[in-house]
Amino acid sequence: MVALATGNAIDERREIVYEATNRIGRDEVALRLCRGGDGLFALERQLVRTGGITLTQVFPADAERALHDFASADPYGDSLQGSYLALRQRYLSEGGGRAAQRPGLAGNFLDQLGEIEHCRNEAELLPIAQAVTRALGAEQYIFSWLVLDEKSSDVIEHRYLVGCDPAWLNKYIDHVWYMNDPLLEYAKRNATPLLSSRLDLYNDAHWLATEAAAHGFRNNLVCPVHSGTGSVFVMLQASNAERTEAGEGVLWRNRRPLRLLACELLDWRLAGLRQQATSQFGLSEQELKVLRMVHDGGTAANVAEALGVSVKTVYGVVYPRINNKMDTPNINKAAAMAVSSGLIK
Repeated sequence: MVALATGNAIDERREIVYEATNRIGRDEVALRLCRGGDGLFALERQLVRTGGITLTQVFPADAERALHDFASADPYGDSLQGSYLALRQRYLSEGGGRAAQRPGLAGNFLDQLGEIEHCRNEAELLPIAQAVTRALGAEQYIFSWLVLDEKSSDVIEHRYLVGCDPAWLNKYIDHVWYMNDPLLEYAKRNATPLLSSRLDLYNDAHWLATEAAAHGFRNNLVCPVHSGTGSVFVMLQASNAERTEAGEGVLWRNRRPLRLLACELLDWRLAGLRQQATSQFGLSEQELKVLRMVHDGGTAANVAEALGVSVKTVYGVVYPRINNKMDTPNINKAAAMAVSSGLIK
């Protein structure tokens, strides 16, 4: 079955100017340099682990130094040295680093939020996310797009917009801390902002209280947002290193606009999925209507009545045509895929 590749759902909205894939032990690591508009670039590092878990970091390549810092923080840096050098050379040959001469983002954070829908790719999205979070009292942020396995409810796809010290997120991934992250577990089951200090970690030496703080994540506000599909959710982690009372205070006062940022980033991502799915499947409005009915519990008889055809035609023509377009074994699977790809709600 050819399923929608959510991890690459924005391929049509970005330009990859360099790509290299390396196998390191049982892992596969892909490095990509993606170009946006206005001289903006993003470094994408995608790690595929045994078992299929995918972890992708998208980091702003706004200066040559930023690439150096990311490569230095990569636990596989020695094995990937050749790829990082080639990526750097391509970055410089494409005019990378000149983006630092661009004028800063204008307007207040609400104006900047309004620019998100106009971003064509993540390279253009990253500076807006950084500007908004900083305006709201966060020195660092991580925005996570998370896809759950339908059976186990484990996260099988992680995609991060990185607005923090790259050493921290690389360490987090290398130590597999995403498997027991209390903020992530909270975000799975809740939809309201929370300060990490209000979590019961059961251990003063927990990495969230020690290692994260050492990398500037002393105060953390997590803002979960759920897509409504049940298999996809996002969380924005906004942090600063101020004294606890003051640092948490500013984050908590700004929890609503920070959550609004998370909602806008989710909407942008879902729009990319819809764009890809529309192009990939080529479904008509009538076929989308059928999928909505199936998703809402409609029967073949309900579909037949709505379309003015027989039940036999629904089973023999309508359903098979949709399944052929989506490469699915049955109409229920097609409806589920339509939901996860954002085609229907």
